[in-house]
Amino acid sequence: MPNQRGNDIYDALQHAVGLIQQHADRLAADMEDVTQLEKIKTLIEKLTEQFNRREFPAGTEINRLYDGLIKELDKQLSPTKPGTPTVEFRYETPLVFVSTEASTESDPFSANGIDGVTGNLLLKIDANTAARMAQGLGPESPEMQGVYNAKQEVAHLGTTADFNQNKIEEARWAVVVRGQDDVEVIKALWPLIQHRMRQMGFSQIDFDFQSGDSTCGAWLSRHTDGGKKTLKSHWGEVPPVLLVRAGERVNAWLSRHGTSQGPVDPTHGVPFYLMIAARPGSPDPADDTYVPLNFQYELDMFWGVGRLTFTDLNGRHRFDDYRTYAERVVQAETRADAAARLRKEIVFFGTRHEGDNSTQRSADELITPLIEWSKTGKIPVAKGLAQTSYLGDDATRSNLERLLSASTPPALLFTASHGIGLPMNDPTLLVRNQGALVTADFEFGEKIKRDHWLAGEDLDGMTNANLEGVIAILFACYGAGCPQHDEFIFDKTQPRRQIAPFPFIAQLPQRMLTKGTLAVIGHVERAWTYSFGNEGTKAQTQPFEDVLGRLLDGMPAGSATDQFNMIQGARSLTLTDELEQLSYMQGNIPDPLRLAQLWMARNDARNYALLGDPAVKLAV
Repeated sequence: MPNQRGNDIYDALQHAVGLIQQHADRLAADMEDVTQLEKIKTLIEKLTEQFNRREFPAGTEINRLYDGLIKELDKQLSPTKPGTPTVEFRYETPLVFVSTEASTESDPFSANGIDGVTGNLLLKIDANTAARMAQGLGPESPEMQGVYNAKQEVAHLGTTADFNQNKIEEARWAVVVRGQDDVEVIKALWPLIQHRMRQMGFSQIDFDFQSGDSTCGAWLSRHTDGGKKTLKSHWGEVPPVLLVRAGERVNAWLSRHGTSQGPVDPTHGVPFYLMIAARPGSPDPADDTYVPLNFQYELDMFWGVGRLTFTDLNGRHRFDDYRTYAERVVQAETRADAAARLRKEIVFFGTRHEGDNSTQRSADELITPLIEWSKTGKIPVAKGLAQTSYLGDDATRSNLERLLSASTPPALLFTASHGIGLPMNDPTLLVRNQGALVTADFEFGEKIKRDHWLAGEDLDGMTNANLEGVIAILFACYGAGCPQHDEFIFDKTQPRRQIAPFPFIAQLPQRMLTKGTLAVIGHVERAWTYSFGNEGTKAQTQPFEDVLGRLLDGMPAGSATDQFNMIQGARSLTLTDELEQLSYMQGNIPDPLRLAQLWMARNDARNYALLGDPAVKLAV
């Protein structure tokens, strides 16, 4: 740890203490040497007392205390078998995982994320460490391997050949909610639900709300004769709403509704387009009225799935925002001049920081080829699509604010930048800013300032913000949201590390959706450069070209994004095969770089999420 005083030392020590306290119960249960545990507890008490008084010894002593504390923590939390080479790790902040092990390979593994406190990269990791973590994963479950295999084998996407998934009356649509969640979620979304029922030709579209309908389940039960009438048996006569039970996994949920993973026949009881209207988690362990992120990932392998979540900084529903989004989507889809209110244009916004491999690659190997495609590709040329780009030094916050408040917004917005990541010591600050877009105002390697990124609260502060009818793709760490526990960087001998107070959808895309954006596509968790180049290849932008082209061609958002699911399935199967082969090699890794690349590529493809109604389309 470098010599430093004041707040930097305070924050570093406070994090070290917090990390040990987080694992104190497990240490007490597992540690054989009680004396060592008592020493750690004594050190915690000493440092806590110093924190409260803000009295520190000389800087060199602080460094010695910090280093000793971290080494003791590493020793107790990372037990090794006799004869196993020791690899030392250091958690510089809750979102940074750096291996100090020397690597003979170059270090290509940098996620697109910046620590909002220090300005450092959220993560650096070498090939050997990444390969070791990949081994800790183990193969995919047989259940998910079957899903991935089925996805690769089908010759078409989404629905079975008998149904046109571009027509909502054939592919069908429904809202997915937790049965015990507040009925106000459905009530707020009612303008959109009723609009979709009209599109699908429902014979009954008026379903009332009564004072006794406190939960979604109670309301639906009253309108389905206690659940006896289903979407399969009484399509067009009951509300297009499906309930998820507490702890229910996707396959069990599908089975309960009379279907299973595979090409979708929407007449079997589960429509193709599914809008999950639920929080991904709750800050209260006793509160289970949410639908987990993994439910969305697994369901999205064959169905067209989007998630609609509007929550405050404490994870509580913002019902007015659900209503605002519903009304704006209906307005966008029913007004005669909808196309005229959009510029037939795609805007690219991409930072390129000097000395920063991540943004240099995303600018050169993602944004630049996509700009060329938008000028020469068959669909954008046929549509007469124009292009505007803010790259490198032009990707400033002022330019981003300008394009977000244009009187006539572009049809498509594509951003590639760092996303902000924050430590757990201030949960409210974390939830408010996680995934915010870092702009060119930030100078890589220097201290980051608050005005170097644009967050949801900044968009709310723009009185003239206008994103009506836009679909946006945000390529940034945590651009769509954040899980509660780290899903990629872990030690297989330890519990997954907590990185957020609860799982949440990022505030920036939430606020974009209330300003008229139809849908936002982004990462829940970190975003990696493997979205567009891996295993020695570069500028592999075809998945993004495919998604953009399908959106421009008028496909619903939930159908246009299926390419990401295909890639996830293919990469997961490849990684599983590699891990199974390694299981016969007694732990030896003949090519750590290849395994690390496969692991990173799988990670990158896994956590794309569509936020908003999956049935929305561009009006171009």
